[in-house]
Amino acid sequence: MSMILSEPDLVLLNRFRESRDAEAFREIVRRYAAAVYATCHRILHDPGRAEDAAQETFYRLMTRPQRVSASLGGWLHRAATRLALDIQRSDTSRRRREATYESTQTKDASTWADVVPQLDEALATLPEELRDLLVRHFLRGESQSELAAELSTSPATLSRRMKSALDALRQELGRRGIGLTPMILLKLLTENGRATVSPSLHLALGKMSLYCAAKQALVHPVTLARRLTMWPRAVWSIRWALAGATLSIGVCASAILALSRVDWRPARINPPA
Repeated sequence: MSMILSEPDLVLLNRFRESRDAEAFREIVRRYAAAVYATCHRILHDPGRAEDAAQETFYRLMTRPQRVSASLGGWLHRAATRLALDIQRSDTSRRRREATYESTQTKDASTWADVVPQLDEALATLPEELRDLLVRHFLRGESQSELAAELSTSPATLSRRMKSALDALRQELGRRGIGLTPMILLKLLTENGRATVSPSLHLALGKMSLYCAAKQALVHPVTLARRLTMWPRAVWSIRWALAGATLSIGVCASAILALSRVDWRPARINPPA
């Protein structure tokens, strides 16, 4: 278990994707549960519905891990954002707030209520590399020095990349009618990036990990069917290979036997009388 704690995200994801490793999935949940729940709660403002959205996010990861191609944290944030927004859009009050945002001009925002639910939606539109930096630093709480060491880059280079990511996020928010100074955006992200995972969410995600562990002990029906389909082919391939080898050996043996019976001595010529 100590080894799995130090493995990078994509290594854990590959372990789970290839063999449905329950320990790998549980470690992914441990790393990202707080960030995913915080994303859902920022949009929904309701602990119960935020927990439902967080559970559904991890369930989608569990059932469709092949959809993650690059950043695990970025994919989880985007999936959680879309789920929470879908829930929120079903509410009449949410539709009224959207109409209000569309009818207003850009304004300075200084409170969290002015930014929600636009922040996560804007963050989800950023390029993968920029979104991953912001998710890992602000939503997961990883320090810039830790990120620089893992990405094999200098702290100065990482700082410039972080600034570019924040600038891109601020510009996207501006297009959505939310004007933020860099300092206000940094403050809001720092103060509201994470949330405490409730015992009920811990329990629900624990049950999901248990479900993974139970499934891991079984052979997937599709995989089993493929193996059963391939097995006769493999048997016949081996049989044909053995038959071919036997035939080749027989031909070689016959040739050797025939050659052994040939009198290779030069013919004796009798001199003329």
